[in-house]
Amino acid sequence: MNEMLTECFNRMGVGVEIFPMPSKRSLINANNGTEDGNFVRTEGITQRYPNLIKVPEKISENRIIAFSKNTGIKINGWKSLLPYHVTYVNGWRNCERELKNARAITVVKNEVLLFTLLEKDRAQIGIFGQSTGKAALEKLGYSRITPLVPPIVISDLFLYLHKKHQNLIPDIVNTLRGMKKDGTYDRFIHQNF
Repeated sequence: MNEMLTECFNRMGVGVEIFPMPSKRSLINANNGTEDGNFVRTEGITQRYPNLIKVPEKISENRIIAFSKNTGIKINGWKSLLPYHVTYVNGWRNCERELKNARAITVVKNEVLLFTLLEKDRAQIGIFGQSTGKAALEKLGYSRITPLVPPIVISDLFLYLHKKHQNLIPDIVNTLRGMKKDGTYDRFIHQNF
């Protein structure tokens, strides 16, 4: 995703630097203007972060998946997770909202901690993105943890900019659409996933 957004801004003649940081911190920094924006976010974060404006052209699609060692767990939306000890990454608003009544919850700061809890049987289900979760598991070498299907939810993901940069939004939309039309977007998506 980083490469695709870098290409988008390069085509616009705008320099961009992407800094990885914890999910919640990145939203707070973008909302208060310390950072210029935030990406791969779902619809509706402006309710909590009013200084962020959504660029109305999706940049990706996220399949939120339950990961577990127990392949017998049946997934049927968020409610099917409530009887379990669930772990998720701090700042994932949909998890905070949907899992508040789960049997037990452990909130972690990153995917390494999430999958380590599962590996050590300190949680039963971990919630993470399908493709990024699979990549993390492969890197960590945790072969007993598997994604459970179907996905809990499939959602479009967007770039959000701090309101001081809202004048860039029409150019970003046009550039992303151009990248989708000329095949660059698909190339980056397939490269990442």
